[in-house]
Amino acid sequence: MVAKALPDYQNKKLSDFYSSQGAVLSDAFLAANLVGGTPTARPEDIEVHPTTKEVFIAYTDGAPGNDGYPDSRIFQVAKLSTDANATQQSGGLYKIIEDSADATGLTFRWQRFAQGGEAGSVNGAGFANVDNLVFDNQGNIWGVTDMSTDTHNGFDVGAEGKQTKIDHTVSGNVSDFTGVFGNNWLFFISTSGANAGQVIPFAHGPVRCEMTGPTFVGNTLIISVQHPGEDCPINDGTMLSRNIELLDLNGTTFNQTRSLPRGSSWPSNISKTDGGKEQATGVPRPSVIGIRPKNSRSKFI
Repeated sequence: MVAKALPDYQNKKLSDFYSSQGAVLSDAFLAANLVGGTPTARPEDIEVHPTTKEVFIAYTDGAPGNDGYPDSRIFQVAKLSTDANATQQSGGLYKIIEDSADATGLTFRWQRFAQGGEAGSVNGAGFANVDNLVFDNQGNIWGVTDMSTDTHNGFDVGAEGKQTKIDHTVSGNVSDFTGVFGNNWLFFISTSGANAGQVIPFAHGPVRCEMTGPTFVGNTLIISVQHPGEDCPINDGTMLSRNIELLDLNGTTFNQTRSLPRGSSWPSNISKTDGGKEQATGVPRPSVIGIRPKNSRSKFI
């Protein structure tokens, strides 16, 4: 599905407006608009399936921004209904499937692989704001989320930890709904077999971090933990607690009591005793970690 160029620009090529390939690449956004390219949501990463050669794109959100409006025939651009379980806009995984198997085709079709949003919402896959992607050697696709720090667990950043209102009966831009997912996390989805399309949570990051850059080196998964404890005080033992409105798997709202540290000490394991209670201390630091099976000869999944 491709948007149609304005009348004065139809049946023309980019070479009619640009003198070189480099000029097109440096001006790609406007060049695409010029020839009627499809306005998309906010893409974060692109990976090619190792077997099918389908192009997987991570769209972190579908809401319009100051640079344009995604094609609503393809992307979920808002929560369009006040129904509590209506489809949410929280990005998703999409595929571009070319009509030619040898990558020389000039036409393709879009396909939504997994829609972001709570699992209890219509079409919701149970994640929000997918970011970096990677395929393992079995064709499973791995993704990390990049939910805004000021929505994590329904608390704003800062010393106060102000609660964000979450009301499932509202419509429109519902970016605050990402607060129901907790911390940013890592998941994988099988693309074939009996479990194809099922979202499997694998790991949650520490408080107020972004999980990023998953990469496989042999049977080790390398991943980065960015800005743990972002824009919050260093962990001093202060806990934040609240009730937060969620959707159950039947699309009905319920309240969950949630408690978490205000700040982070990641990756410190140094503790002190405070009134007989062990308390992690240390300044939070970004880090890169490796995860591998206990049996080095076994498969990762």
